[in-house]
Amino acid sequence: MESDLKTENIELVQLVAKRPAMFSIQNVESFFVFFKGYSIGKSDSIVIDFFDSFGNFIHKKHPEKCLRNIDSERIIRLYSANDSHSLEYLRFLIEEFISESDVYEIKEY
Repeated sequence: MESDLKTENIELVQLVAKRPAMFSIQNVESFFVFFKGYSIGKSDSIVIDFFDSFGNFIHKKHPEKCLRNIDSERIIRLYSANDSHSLEYLRFLIEEFISESDVYEIKEY
């Protein structure tokens, strides 16, 4: 049961990352706000755990000392030229994170 819920939630993360305009998401910040609200509304620790692990992944990918206490979305914004690029970079990072993790499955949308 929890495995099905985990798969469903990770599929949602992938879907929103692939098609953010369907959810009125215009930039990386609104993506993270969407999922913070989603996880609070569903009391869903799976999404929270995913984003905690994803945040650790981003910090390992960008280990600069000055970024140590910076939120993941701000790091992605720092390496992005504009809103559109921030979503492209986010999608790339999510796909890389999922492919390197043996906890999450890759689904194509």
